Amino acid sequence: MTMTMMVMMMTVTIPAPLPLTPPPSPNSAALCAVSTPQDRKLTKAEQQRFKEEAEMLKGLQHPNIVRFYDSWESSLRGKKCIVLVTELMTSGTLKTYLKRFKVMKPKVLRSWCRQILKGLQFLHTRTPPIIHRDLKCDNIFITGPTGSVKIGDLGLATLMRTSFAKSVIGTPEFMAPEMYEERYDESVDVYAFGMCMLEMGTSEYPYSECQNAAQIYRKVTSGIKPASFHKVSDPEVKEIIEGCIRQNKAERLSIRDLLDHAFFAEDTGLRVELAEDDAGLEAALALRLWVEDPKKLKGKHKDNEAIEFSFNLEADVPEEVAYEMVKSGFFHESDSKAVAKSIRDRLALVRKTRERRQA
Repeated sequence: MTMTMMVMMMTVTIPAPLPLTPPPSPNSAALCAVSTPQDRKLTKAEQQRFKEEAEMLKGLQHPNIVRFYDSWESSLRGKKCIVLVTELMTSGTLKTYLKRFKVMKPKVLRSWCRQILKGLQFLHTRTPPIIHRDLKCDNIFITGPTGSVKIGDLGLATLMRTSFAKSVIGTPEFMAPEMYEERYDESVDVYAFGMCMLEMGTSEYPYSECQNAAQIYRKVTSGIKPASFHKVSDPEVKEIIEGCIRQNKAERLSIRDLLDHAFFAEDTGLRVELAEDDAGLEAALALRLWVEDPKKLKGKHKDNEAIEFSFNLEADVPEEVAYEMVKSGFFHESDSKAVAKSIRDRLALVRKTRERRQA
């Protein structure tokens, strides 16, 4: 069963019974989210649990997490509600971005996914680990000044878990199969991230071919991927998504695996990918080097064209291959280390993929 809570969002100045801790600075407004209605009054144990979790949320400070400032009980039109005060995000959500622009550029996809992963890594490395449980494009927010993204709705997710502790909380399209059994860990956020990446890569809502939650449940628990998965054109993006949404949580990639993936490497202006599918049988690989920063080109190669080359896993060394490219006039000598690192990162992923297939 999925519980839905109506939420009223407003930007207001509201008198708090206690000073906000810490108070929002004059340069950062607060978004007041009023959750309403409460079907019943929280028990003393639930009130204490929510208070403890709210205090924990106040201490979370990370560039990719929406800041939670405070909460208190109040009433709206004679009904009990809880007020949540968070950082104001001025540019909407990933969901609104996709509705407006339809297609997300690969560079933007890579950057925003990397930021989401960093936010999740921060949450999962707290003591005890914090699991979002309801990650989706609707609650990943874009900041106006920098265009960076932040994971939001942590406070609301906490409230819903407190109010409906015995219910399955989440959005069916983004819920890992084990969530229906309420036996889960941080890997449910990896699964949801994979579904977010799928929506970002296709601009289609996962399982939009299904008519209701029951149909989604049957597909998810049977290991049937969303129809939109087969529309992903980039093989590398498709491989990453597949690694996130595997039915068996033990087989999913971890947040660390994803952050170590060459696709999510910090932008160096260089990117190495497979030029041909790797069957995992040959030592020779066909690789393709994209130069996304024209300043790194020495002049022999045209901008927006890839450099294709072969690499033998048993005989070649990344540094030597990079140096040969410098000698051939493709790059400046100062970029040799960056080229070698890009090659090495791709090779590490190839080896890891081969090991997983053999296991």
